[in-house]
Amino acid sequence: MARYLFRPKVEGARLALGDITTKTEELIHLRWTFKQRRARVNTGKAQVAATQCHAGNHPAEEAGYFEVPGAHLYTVLHGVANPTARVLLVGSFASERHLSYIPWVRWARYLAARSVECLRFDYRGIGESTGVFEEMKFETWLEDVALLAQWLKERSPEAPVILHGLELGALLAGKVFETGVGDGLLLWAAPRTANHVLRATLLRRVAPDNAFKYGGDRKSSADYIKQLESGDFLEVGGYQWSSQLWQDSFQVELPANLGDEASAFPVHERPVRTVKEEKLGAPLIKGSSVGYEAINRDFSGLFDDNFAWIVQSQAPSQGEPH
Repeated sequence: MARYLFRPKVEGARLALGDITTKTEELIHLRWTFKQRRARVNTGKAQVAATQCHAGNHPAEEAGYFEVPGAHLYTVLHGVANPTARVLLVGSFASERHLSYIPWVRWARYLAARSVECLRFDYRGIGESTGVFEEMKFETWLEDVALLAQWLKERSPEAPVILHGLELGALLAGKVFETGVGDGLLLWAAPRTANHVLRATLLRRVAPDNAFKYGGDRKSSADYIKQLESGDFLEVGGYQWSSQLWQDSFQVELPANLGDEASAFPVHERPVRTVKEEKLGAPLIKGSSVGYEAINRDFSGLFDDNFAWIVQSQAPSQGEPH
């Protein structure tokens, strides 16, 4: 970079006022450009070398990017030395991601502190991952789950890998599990179809959109659905839903034998646990209500119970579902 950014004009012993103004603007622009370039360099370095951080007494957390076809998935590995098991956390859908973010991170840290390594991530086109959301399909996100599960297993094949999904993530994890991937499956609030998730998310948009609107200016959920069914895009929670995504959501179903733990084990010969929606609550599902309880809810009972299942399900003498 040049030592001098500009050299002002001199008229006798005085600077021209117009030149000072112009050159000052140039200096500000050059400084801003330099900061932007430096930021891009720092961002590039952060993407090449995973960022390591420590949260209190929790094991190391490594943030990085995992390459998939045409994109990179943002991942955070809650690393553990000699883990007893590994868990792939398959999170909720798009605009629901930020609502469940804090308890999802707490759950990962809870497990890592107990020697269970965890990997959480953003789907392609969502959150911090690259890719264009409008171009994504459910098949794309199923591939994300399968590739990350394979990577986790390859880290140390002797450690079992549990697929753990929340809402839409439960459905995706279940479908990947059905193909033979994973040593166990933990489902939280699994929907019957992907459309159940999209429809519930859409319904939560109606009330805020109609605030301070009256008469013909107000829209019903049927109006939004009609817009999607007509082939138009619809913005929901900062994401542009395509008509194709809406139509495909009806066909993405939770495998029938995964809805019941007792019937799942004989079919898959691997442990399966399902936790119903009513046992979770805000902010893990369906957004959060107003109040401290919804923002900083105590999930210790839920965490303890599900951690115990993970340990028991992978015990050598499992034989039957727990």
